[in-house]
Amino acid sequence: MLPNVLAWLVKYEALALWLEGVALVLIFFLDWRERVSTQADRTEQEKERRLQHKETSAQMEIWRKQIHADSVREIWRALRNFEHFVVHSGKVAVGQQFTEEDPFHTSVHGFTVSKPYLELQEAYYLSRLVSEPPFRYMTERMAEADGLQRVPDSDLLGQRIQMFHRNWNVYEMAMKLRELS
Repeated sequence: MLPNVLAWLVKYEALALWLEGVALVLIFFLDWRERVSTQADRTEQEKERRLQHKETSAQMEIWRKQIHADSVREIWRALRNFEHFVVHSGKVAVGQQFTEEDPFHTSVHGFTVSKPYLELQEAYYLSRLVSEPPFRYMTERMAEADGLQRVPDSDLLGQRIQMFHRNWNVYEMAMKLRELS
């Protein structure tokens, strides 16, 4: 039987070579098709990744703008509250500081900084984080606010309060902050 099998293999050797050649071409074609398919998948994945990156960037920009708007709103709120404090509290007087009596305060002096002035200071520091133009604007407002403390005489205090009223129109301040930010 072995001689018959060997004779059969020798007789059909040419056919075997052709079949092997066709199989190699078929393997090459399938490999090429797989590579093209994989590359198309990679290209599709790259497009998807870029689209996701673009969407994430847009979302982060929205969040950044929202945080910025919230910060500017907090600055304006502090300016408005301080203006109300100066106009209506009666705490702006000759030789006065922006303090409040606090029986529960543990400091040696027995007083604490008034809340509107403390909020104004915090808004000043917050403006530094927002950007340079609002920070410069808040620096000017802080100087005006500080100028109302411990004023030695009533004439000078009257001049500073007039200047305060000219510069602290809350609606104009809101527009100015919007413009600067």
